[in-house]
Order: sequence, then C-alpha cells, then structure tokens
Amino acid sequence: MLAATLSLTFVLAGGAIPNSCVACHTTLSDQRLSNPTRLFAGQDVHREKGFECVDCHGGSPTNADKAKAHDFAGKESAMAFRGKPAGQAVIATCARCHSDAELMRTFAPKQRVDQAAEYATSVHGKQLATGDAKVATCASCHGAHGVRLVTDAKSPVFPTNVAGTCATCHADPTHMAGYKLADGSPLPTHQLADYRKSVHYTALTKGNDLSAPTCNDCHGNHGAAPPGVGSMANVCGTCHVVFAQKFETSVHKQIFDKGCVECHSNHAIAKPADEMLGTTGHGICAPCHSNTDKSDKGAAAADSMRTRIEQLKTAVAGSNQLISGVKNAGIEVSDQELALREASTKVTLARTEMHAFNPELVDPIIDQGMNIVGTVNRAGENGVAELRYRRRGLAASLGAILLVVVGLALKVRQVDKKV
Repeated sequence: MLAATLSLTFVLAGGAIPNSCVACHTTLSDQRLSNPTRLFAGQDVHREKGFECVDCHGGSPTNADKAKAHDFAGKESAMAFRGKPAGQAVIATCARCHSDAELMRTFAPKQRVDQAAEYATSVHGKQLATGDAKVATCASCHGAHGVRLVTDAKSPVFPTNVAGTCATCHADPTHMAGYKLADGSPLPTHQLADYRKSVHYTALTKGNDLSAPTCNDCHGNHGAAPPGVGSMANVCGTCHVVFAQKFETSVHKQIFDKGCVECHSNHAIAKPADEMLGTTGHGICAPCHSNTDKSDKGAAAADSMRTRIEQLKTAVAGSNQLISGVKNAGIEVSDQELALREASTKVTLARTEMHAFNPELVDPIIDQGMNIVGTVNRAGENGVAELRYRRRGLAASLGAILLVVVGLALKVRQVDKKV
C-alpha cells in the first residue's frame, strides 16, 4: 500500500523525476529484462491507472545507481526491492492492492477484493501452499506486464482466450507429469482438444456467444477446482436449470455418480440430438440398457420417448408442408402457422421433460402437439378443398367466357356475310 502511494505521488507530481527502472532496463540486451519495460509501456491497465515498476518490485525508481536502487530502504520496508516475485510472493504482491477494499474503490469500485482468499481454496492455491512451484499464480493467467482488462479481447482471460490460457499448463504432458486425479490415475492433458469438439466451444467461437461456458465457468477461476461428483449436476444446472430440475426427479439421479456427464461427457460435449435417446443407432442408452431384454424397462422407456418425439416431429414437418402449399396458392394461413409454432414448442418441451426419464410425463406433451397438428391439418385440407372449388369455378368461368367469345365471333362472321 505504501509503495503504491509513493509511486502515485511520484507519477502525479508530473513525472519530472526520471524512472531509472525504465531507463536502465530498456537498454539491456537480455530480453528477459528488457521485454517487461516494453510490455508495460504498451497497453497495461496498471500503467494507465498511474502505477509504476516500484509498486510491484520495490526499490528506488529515482536512483540511477543500480546497487542503490535495488538496496533502497532495507529488506523489511514496503519499498524494499523484490525483483521478480515467484510463488507465494506473486499472490502477496497482487493482493497488496487487490485485497485492499479502500484502495480498489479508488480505481475499480465494482471489482471484488477476495481473489487472494479464494485462490487459497483452489487446487492451485493448495498445491502452492505445499511448496509446488509449478502451479498457476496470478501472473500465469493475467500476465505480469502488459496486463489487460478482462473485457479486452486481447486479454488472456477474455472468454475466447481462457481455454488456451489454461491449456498452457494443462495441455503440456511434461508440465502436468506427476499430477493425479482423485482415483490416483494421471491427470489427462487432452481437455483442450476435447473442448474444441464441444457445442460450447462452437457457440463461443463460431456463434460469438460470450456467455457460452469455457474452463472457468465450470471450474471457477480464482477458486479453481475440479467439480466433484456431488456438484456436477449443480455446475451444469447453473445454465441448464430446467434440465437439472427434471433430472433431480428421475430414477437416474440415484444411479449416476457423475450426473449429466454420464450421458453428455464433460469437455467434449456434443450437440444434443434426438438420436442420442435410445438403445440403437446413435443411442447412448445402450451401455446400461438393452432393447433385446424385454424385462429392461429403461430400454423400453427410452425407445418409447424417442418414438413419440419422432412421431410429433414428422407430423409437424408434414403439416408445415401442407400449409406452405396452401399459402403459396393464396390462402390465408397465418393462424395455422402460429399453431404449428406452438406444436414445435411441444417437441422442445418433450425433449426437456425427457430428462425425468418417465414416458408418462412425455406422452401428454406429445398428445397436445399431435392435437394441434390435427387441427392444423384439417384447416389445411379445407384450404386444399377451397383451392379445388376455386379452380373448378375458374375453369367453368373460363369455359363460359370461351363460349361467349366463340358465339360473338360466329355472330360477327354472320353479319359480315350479310353486308
């Protein structure tokens, strides 16, 4: 806090005193020592707020003598030179400001100030507390120099960049060697490759949906931890609320240890499709159920729900085709089109209710949709009959007109002969 105050005084005074940190480091040939000044001089949120090197590294930025600049104020002073912080020192350096509610109100009133406390509860923080120097700290994800706002598209923690940032460590087999899962098996490193196959990644990167989940949405960011067995459904249910509520009432709730992951996987989440429901083809029920076993009620339930959903989808598609043909012929069908949209919502509702895994809950929804389709089809058939009537009337009218024209032609010819 003292360093930040002194540095700000130094900057706000007009910058009349040269910053010896920058003056020295920009001339060094070792890029490890010169690059930080270049990055910090660019777009850095801390520099833009008036902070300088001394706020994190200590020392004396007004002393041109290297030894005196580094030895300034003594080791116990807030201005003591700290060089490059590592491990717990990184957390402590960042937390000096980011855990100070009064200070943060000055620069970012809306920003939380519990990041360091939350980090201590994370798998990273716990590993760091044991002396593991390989785990991620603040600078691992946010960077140290050239730090950008989370809302900056070039920030390593911007939603579209989070997966790549996490993968810097988690996709590196060498870096992750030795880390184990709860069951003792090696921690996998294919999470990024799996995630890039998922419907979430497609929505985030190709659909430009920044609300689509990436690593920290499920695992947390500062309090990062693998979702436990008991919390998996809650993690998915944060976004998929209705599906989670239906699942809570299902027989599978008591059977599936990993909840949603049992059917949908975790990182390589495929786009849900009706073909997934059932024990044949692309059905995912087969590992637990068999449609050849007549006593398997689960297989019968899955196949029944899939059949009913397909029945309504086919009926809606056929009715749409009927109504479209009538509409193209000039018949007013706006009411029927609205009704068909309602029938389509019944398909969606059935897909949602299916997560309760009870055909008795799905069947009434399908029946409602089929009744709507039946009403629309009757209107469509009446439209077709109306078109036939109009066409017959038009044909009769054209025939009568043709007879009149022929009669007039004959009459004109007869008059011409008399003349």
